[in-house]
Amino acid sequence: MDLETRILKLLLRLRKHKAGRPAGDLTATTAGITRMQADIADIRTEMRQDFAALGDELAALRRHMNDHFTSSRPRCCKDPEPGCSQGTQAYGPDPINN
Repeated sequence: MDLETRILKLLLRLRKHKAGRPAGDLTATTAGITRMQADIADIRTEMRQDFAALGDELAALRRHMNDHFTSSRPRCCKDPEPGCSQGTQAYGPDPINN
C-alpha cells in the first residue's frame, strides 16, 4: 500500500470520527470544567477564611492562657500560703536556677 492511500484512509477515518461525535459533548465538557474550576476557587476561599479564623482563635487562646498563667503564677509559686510545705525554704526563690 502506498503512502498516499494510507493518508487518504486516515483522513477518511478522521472525518468519520468527527462526524460521529455530537457537537454538544465539547460544550458540555467545557462547561463542566468551568464549573469545577469555580468550585475549586470557592473551596480555596473558604479554606483561607477558615485558616484565618483558626489563627485568630489560637492567638486569643494564647493571650488567655498567658493572662491566666501570669495572674496565677505569683499565687502558687512566689507567694505560698502560710504553713505550706512548698515554700521558698524548700526550693529557694528561683527553683529552676538552683
